[in-house]
Amino acid sequence: MKKLIKIFNVLLVMIMCFPLFTFSASAASNTAARYSLPFDVNAEAYILVSLDTGEVIFEKNSNQQYIPASLTKMLTVYTAYQYIEDLDNTMITAPAYIYDALFGMGGSTADIRKGETLSAKELIYACMLPSANEAASILADYIGKGSIDNFCMMMNNEAKKLGCKNTNFTNPHGLFIENHYTSAYDMYLIAKALYETPGFMEIAETVTHKMPDNPRYPNGWFIQSTIRMQSRTSPYYRSYVSGMKTGSLNEIGHNFVTVCKNNGESYILVVIGAKKSESDPSPAFTTTAQIMDYFFETYSMRSANTLTFPVTDIPLKYASDTDTLLLYADTEVMSILPNDADETSFQKVYNLPESVSAPIHKGDAVGTVDYFLAGQKVGTSQLISNDDVDRSMIMFLVGKFQEAYKSLYFRVVLSVTATLVVFYFLYTYIQYKKYEKMNKVHRRRR
Repeated sequence: MKKLIKIFNVLLVMIMCFPLFTFSASAASNTAARYSLPFDVNAEAYILVSLDTGEVIFEKNSNQQYIPASLTKMLTVYTAYQYIEDLDNTMITAPAYIYDALFGMGGSTADIRKGETLSAKELIYACMLPSANEAASILADYIGKGSIDNFCMMMNNEAKKLGCKNTNFTNPHGLFIENHYTSAYDMYLIAKALYETPGFMEIAETVTHKMPDNPRYPNGWFIQSTIRMQSRTSPYYRSYVSGMKTGSLNEIGHNFVTVCKNNGESYILVVIGAKKSESDPSPAFTTTAQIMDYFFETYSMRSANTLTFPVTDIPLKYASDTDTLLLYADTEVMSILPNDADETSFQKVYNLPESVSAPIHKGDAVGTVDYFLAGQKVGTSQLISNDDVDRSMIMFLVGKFQEAYKSLYFRVVLSVTATLVVFYFLYTYIQYKKYEKMNKVHRRRR
């Protein structure tokens, strides 16, 4: 019997020390477009991305490699911003050898001659507006410390930092050379980086710029942007176009990267490989207008949630006044929707515990909600309390007792304790009977 009692005592200690575990379960460059165009456009590749939400709206062949032509100068300019701190006061003289390299290749120019000196900022204007090949080479020579090849390694390294995976530039200007390529998506990444660079958009949106005077131009001279969509007198004009860069070569056709702004919303559109014709010498502009006119007429930015009304609720424990806590979104999640759709188009996935316990303070985060549109995640909001909720000590104690009573652990301990009590009384009863029997024998012997 003593051995049996020891066994049950050991069992009880093991149960009291047994750890209780709780388990929880929890739920990658994506260029998949949310929507598709209902018509064909003149382009080998394109991509439209919201700068406000990061959503890819329309896309075609955006990760395939194509010839960038003068879109190359966008990365040249971006690299200049990374390596030249003072663009206004860094003066650069045009070396003679770059003109030998450009001789006979044709292309655009800002009429900068060898030996002339300009600021880095003026050279950026020359790259971006008239797409001057010599300006790109002058910057490359300066940054590469006299070596264009060295500069190309530097600019390709900058592209990799931005996440570009289908870009390799072998010159700073974009005139055709083998093994010189990019993708529409990579150009979006470069354009976005430039868009976020302080001071760049002021240059990119300029239509006409006066260059500083020199001995050949005592009163300076003017350079013009190649983006005819910004010119009010052009048949291509669209008010929503806000600068960036064109590119054109016979080997690829007409390319265009632009920022489009409308109703406080901003987008980047990349068009590569629009084919020219006699009736349309600038087809990338036509494609841009076709895509963006349709988009602005058909889609708009909408909110997936509201900050003023509760999103959901959750059971609340240990509070005297309520057993439910209302949860609100802490941030507004925006996404692109067709004009004929509404907020019910969004699907919500809640990440919440089964319940929460008072006390709760206003602003406490309880969980999150993920918003999906057409199977793609568009954003996440934290779910927060909008009220302070105090703990009721009586409700807390009652609740803890109920939890303990319902738990398997409590029931096992109770069962073992009851068993031990039964064994104890049984043991006591047996010992008592033994004692009584011994007393009877003792009395008989007397």
